[in-house]
Amino acid sequence: MKDFLQVHSNKDESHGFLRGALMWRGSVTPRIFFSLLLLTCYCLLIVALDQYWRPLPHLAVTPFEYTGVVLGLVLVFRTNAGHERWWEARKLWGAIVNQSRNIVIGALSYGDILNADPQPLWSKDMVKWAIAFSFATKESLRNDKNFDELSDLLNGQELAALKSAVHMPLFVAGKIAELLQQARLSRHIDGFVFMGMEGQRGLLIDHIGACERILKTPMPLVYAIKARRFILIFLLLLPFSLIENLGFSAVFIFFLVAYPLLSLDRIGIELQNPFATKNLSHLPLDTICESIKLHCLALLEQSQRS
Repeated sequence: MKDFLQVHSNKDESHGFLRGALMWRGSVTPRIFFSLLLLTCYCLLIVALDQYWRPLPHLAVTPFEYTGVVLGLVLVFRTNAGHERWWEARKLWGAIVNQSRNIVIGALSYGDILNADPQPLWSKDMVKWAIAFSFATKESLRNDKNFDELSDLLNGQELAALKSAVHMPLFVAGKIAELLQQARLSRHIDGFVFMGMEGQRGLLIDHIGACERILKTPMPLVYAIKARRFILIFLLLLPFSLIENLGFSAVFIFFLVAYPLLSLDRIGIELQNPFATKNLSHLPLDTICESIKLHCLALLEQSQRS
């Protein structure tokens, strides 16, 4: 599973031009290969019929020059819309990282120093549930319940309760709220600290809601249908404008036109859902969650040594 995520997660591009241009893994080429092959064979059939059977109707190239520009604009809009969703999701997860750290720092640093226990049990619980929020959010967005990474923080009963929750991130947010209320009533934190940390908890709820908005609101189907229908009509008619002067060379030219068109269409699809592991260049949520866990536990260890 980890190898799969490494292959399909978003990674830095290769610094070498040829290596980056010829990369197969991480490219949309394998996912459009069958459609590209089928359409290229269609073009080859049209050329063969025109050459060896009887001349087929020939179309002027000029209309395709104009429609090609319009088609390019449509595909650029689709790709940009997908990238905007991907980048918004990344910013939301960056905010989840920040809020998780803020909650942990508040729990470990702003306790009542007059209390006999400067680091009470609630603050340690706060750390583990702040870590659990990111993992619960990740699994919720992926419609999964794999919490092996939390087995060293949560006991069996807590893991079972988390997995059985109707909405796992809200369950964790509720645990954080209970701990904050407990700390306020036991006077481990004052009202100002409580309000600040409660604000951070509320932002976590806002972020998961925004991620769910991206997840549950795909690109309008009517737009996707029209864009693909436009591509199909364009590619079905294109060979009739190439066969008159190019002969069998038309197949190569057709391939050079069809390849980027199908690729851009597929890229738009891949970027629509930045959370699904089956999509190319999905967000590296496993790495982000592990980073949150590592940093929060480091803060806890530092606080215990102080």
